[in-house]
Amino acid sequence: MRLVAAGRAELLDGRGLNSSYRVAWGSRALSVKVHCAERSSAAEFQRIGRVDAALRGAPWYPPVLALGFHGTPRPRLVVVRPYAPGTPAQDARRHITGVVGVLADLAARAEGVRAGEALVGDYASVWLSGARSERSLVDPLLTGEWRGLARAMDAHLGELSAGAARLTRPSGLLVHHGDLHGRNLIADGPDRLTVIDWDEAGFSRRPADAGKALWLSCRLGRGDFVLDPDATALFLGRLHARLGTPYADARDLALLGALWFLPRHGHVTLLGRRGAGLDTWYLGWVLRFWTRFRTNLELVAAAAAALEAGAP
Repeated sequence: MRLVAAGRAELLDGRGLNSSYRVAWGSRALSVKVHCAERSSAAEFQRIGRVDAALRGAPWYPPVLALGFHGTPRPRLVVVRPYAPGTPAQDARRHITGVVGVLADLAARAEGVRAGEALVGDYASVWLSGARSERSLVDPLLTGEWRGLARAMDAHLGELSAGAARLTRPSGLLVHHGDLHGRNLIADGPDRLTVIDWDEAGFSRRPADAGKALWLSCRLGRGDFVLDPDATALFLGRLHARLGTPYADARDLALLGALWFLPRHGHVTLLGRRGAGLDTWYLGWVLRFWTRFRTNLELVAAAAAALEAGAP
């Protein structure tokens, strides 16, 4: 952190709430993730530490080298890992097989892991436990050009929550990455991938990683949300083969993943504090998702039905 404060660390690109740096430490390159003060808590510390214990030794996992709090009066959680060389794939579809392989490993690594309820949760949790409150909190932000988002929330929230509830298994604990998709798999050698961005790591009782990865790994491009039929079929087919996910669950999986694209007041507000225009950029980004949602949902259902019927 002294190197970061002295300007001797490279600030890495990102539009999230946390800040990422690459730091030269002797002959090593380190990744330093500085969480925002509002998201730095004892629970975050415990979640990251418990996930690290479960995943150490996985070939794609960069282990925690140091974990602690820094600064006053509002200490920020700092996580240090080995830096993964290489660049993210411009097309997330390239790593669909790798993403599903990681999902299978995360499920296997969760066997025998115990985690208290304070460490269990994902992006769907708040909508399943307090949807009405969350909807009311964000409503003042959804005025003018963002009224389309308010209409989308009112039109789809019940359906999305029902799908997520159907996929929730009280006894089925999974290790949860939180932002798993093709661009967070870094190729740094032949047949070697490193999974980065473990900010939201924890545990979940539903396939939240798979639901989000479906939307982020199968789209035609980064700036929009048109799903690629071939990529969607590949993702669902691999998921069925590696994890035994029934094709009949594909629609609910898409509904679960779509909950991540609902704007939350706290997230939008913190983005606005981090950088001018980040909040409006984010609202425009998720609005594009909802303008394509129904068409994409039908595509997922059609792809699953074709796979179920044995079509090529």
